[in-house]
Amino acid sequence: MNRQEQEQFTVYAAETAIPRYQRAWVWGLAALAILLCGLAAGWLMGGAGSSIPVGARSGVGAVDGAALLARREAVNGELRGRIARLEEVLRGDVCAPAALEALQPTSR
Repeated sequence: MNRQEQEQFTVYAAETAIPRYQRAWVWGLAALAILLCGLAAGWLMGGAGSSIPVGARSGVGAVDGAALLARREAVNGELRGRIARLEEVLRGDVCAPAALEALQPTSR
């Protein structure tokens, strides 16, 4: 029963019986795998895959940011107006036709 079926593989009963170079290879490969995973995560999280240069990105972002801010302000104004109309309707008779029309969601 002590005879191995595959002679190229050796099963060691204790960790100290494993040759030192084999343990070094295992720890080295584990360290390399951790390093590569860290580099890949840093590359993905850091935006290193972006092909736009940093200087060009900041100029485009400023223009897009201003346009988005203007759009957001317009939407906020529409929402404030709708909220004011709804508050006015809720102060009065909520079953009136004008109130029911104001309470219906608008389609855009």
